[in-house]
Amino acid sequence: MKKFLIVLAICLLFTGCTLTKKISDDVTTNNQITTGYGSFTIPDTWVKRDDHSTLSKYFFANKNDKNEVPNNISVECLPNSYAAEDHMSFRTAIQYQLMQQASAYGYTLTSNGSTTDTGNIVYTFNLEGENERITQYYIVGEKKYVLVHETVWRGDGKDADEAARRIVNTFKWKE
Repeated sequence: MKKFLIVLAICLLFTGCTLTKKISDDVTTNNQITTGYGSFTIPDTWVKRDDHSTLSKYFFANKNDKNEVPNNISVECLPNSYAAEDHMSFRTAIQYQLMQQASAYGYTLTSNGSTTDTGNIVYTFNLEGENERITQYYIVGEKKYVLVHETVWRGDGKDADEAARRIVNTFKWKE
């Protein structure tokens, strides 16, 4: 029995390593990021921060921002229970959650919806606090979405705004 458990543990370890590798495969070429769920571009001045990225969430910061906590953008794909054509229900659910959070933390919340340059439906939610600003872009997919989360800790955040909009507007779902 002991040998069986050891063999099982080794098999699970190797299986986990294989799955981890497959999940984390991403390709970066000339500012083009290709993930398991789609692709997008980042500006020349922005870089992937491997020290903060995980297997499923990519973090980016301006390479010239030397602050310990820089203005940043994260990108991840998450599941949901909404079909793409039911995007208004998805938007309502997200808006309700964010309204609760905004109220609890004293943020003001604004939102809008639009279509990206690549034809995706995207909902944008802005949360303004005393010392920071958070913008969340929800790119609608079929029972999934990509969240582009921009956090501005200091300054006017124009470079972060432009970088986030570039990610959103160039995002293409993997076919």
